[in-house]
Amino acid sequence: MSVNINLNRCDGCGLCVSKCPAKVLELQEVKQADYNQLNMIGKLKIKVKGNSRAYVSNESACIACKMCQNNCHERAIKVG
Repeated sequence: MSVNINLNRCDGCGLCVSKCPAKVLELQEVKQADYNQLNMIGKLKIKVKGNSRAYVSNESACIACKMCQNNCHERAIKVG
């Protein structure tokens, strides 16, 4: 199972982290290489919402329940 997070959409609210029963995701500071790849909207969200974003930390534990995807108000997560 793959879990993909669109960092341009993610605003770092952490709801996906709290909803995941398998602890697949965690909030981390945006890595410089990822920041360099963000579009204008993604960089603006960093300035407004802060520098934490959801990252996949334990993809092999994913049980494909899609709780993260279904609870993301920014539609930044795709499980599939």
